[in-house]
Amino acid sequence: MTDAAAAVGEKRAAAPDADVRDTKVARTDEKDEEESTAPAARLAKRKVAIFFGYCGTDYSGLQVNPGVKTIEGDIFDAFCRAGAVSKENAVNPNKVGLQRAARTDRGVHAAGNLLTLKVILEPPQLPAGQTLTSYVNSLLPDQIRIWGMRRVQSAFNARTSCDSRLYEYLLPTYVFLPPKPFSAMWRMLRRLNTGQEEAPRQEDGTPVAPWDDANVRESHLLNHAFWRSHGTGGDFATDMQAKRQWRMDRETLERVRRVFAEYTGSHNFHNYTVGKEFRDRSAHRVMKKLTISDPCLIDGTEWVSVQFHGQSFMLHQIRKMIGLLVLIGRTNAPTSLVAQTYGPARIHVPKAPGLGLLLVEPFFGGYNTKVSNNNERIERTIAMRTAAGKPLPPDAESGKREHVDYAMYAHEMDAFKKERIYQQIYRTEEETSEFAKWLNYLDVFVGPDFEFLNPSGTIPQWCGR
Repeated sequence: MTDAAAAVGEKRAAAPDADVRDTKVARTDEKDEEESTAPAARLAKRKVAIFFGYCGTDYSGLQVNPGVKTIEGDIFDAFCRAGAVSKENAVNPNKVGLQRAARTDRGVHAAGNLLTLKVILEPPQLPAGQTLTSYVNSLLPDQIRIWGMRRVQSAFNARTSCDSRLYEYLLPTYVFLPPKPFSAMWRMLRRLNTGQEEAPRQEDGTPVAPWDDANVRESHLLNHAFWRSHGTGGDFATDMQAKRQWRMDRETLERVRRVFAEYTGSHNFHNYTVGKEFRDRSAHRVMKKLTISDPCLIDGTEWVSVQFHGQSFMLHQIRKMIGLLVLIGRTNAPTSLVAQTYGPARIHVPKAPGLGLLLVEPFFGGYNTKVSNNNERIERTIAMRTAAGKPLPPDAESGKREHVDYAMYAHEMDAFKKERIYQQIYRTEEETSEFAKWLNYLDVFVGPDFEFLNPSGTIPQWCGR
């Protein structure tokens, strides 16, 4: 045998056999790993899902926006200060693939949201005995909390891998009281329901009170028991004091629930956002489950929790859905009006305050199914090699991943939601009466925009815009 032939034989002998090649353990994150030839000083980055929550007060939304204070900006800065993002990548979050599952606006909160980025899991400056999660939390304000981190597959995308999102909106029940008698909204409703906009006058020129007006005396809408009891002469502060003491009756609650249920399913929500036309297919959204809780008394004010579970939501969509829900609930407009808003007619749906809105959590069912299938495939491969007496490589299970869900953080998230988010909402409403100010804006509005709140539930042509 020649030297060349011997060399070829040795090379073949050193090569792995075909069975070993065919039963390689599945790897799902090859793109995520650093090359073995990388410089020694370069620390490996890993793609992780970061579970976090925040109280959005005093922040200009979630997404990084140069020059303004944002949630992502503070989180990214904390990871940089912790050494989990190198100095070279600290100049731009895009360099580490920063993505989010759901974007929230100014002042909106989240009990659970999710970011993905590539981080150094064991930075040199990590204090002994601390996890990266605890260290980053020590660098963040108390109103932002990292619940945990998990490795994810390289193809995972926080936004597109998200199947659906659950939002909650806290609403004081007094918003369902009918408009104050003699306000612009009340006069419009009087005209739409009786054909007469102005109330008759007494000898001194003052309008006749609804309870003394034969035309509206029997109307639950125009002569509501609250205003009969409280009167119509109070100022804003006096009215607010009485409104906070009002309690929603079961009949009103059930009617509001029936209105809310009309949003369920797949519909064209072009009237509930900005910049979308009726023919724009991207305006179609799916609402999976919608619920309104029983009222709960908090510091003397009654509240309900309104929950939206949908695949995805457009800009301002939830706040506008709340806006129409409140309008119909307080004006006795027919439930059928909701279905009319999915048609081509363009109407003015007011946007409710951002104060009561929070993201509860996003869901990743499709991705978790892929993870389960991949983990099972790895386990089968390992079992086959073990049964055949073949050695396992050291990284045999490195391709396994955990599900992306919030189950193990539920207790912390619930406590944070109640102590940080709910209390902030309740306190802000108590101090500013933001919902009442929003209603006042609606009630003094003059014009035909809200004439779709008529008893027939049809949208007049002149309401379009």
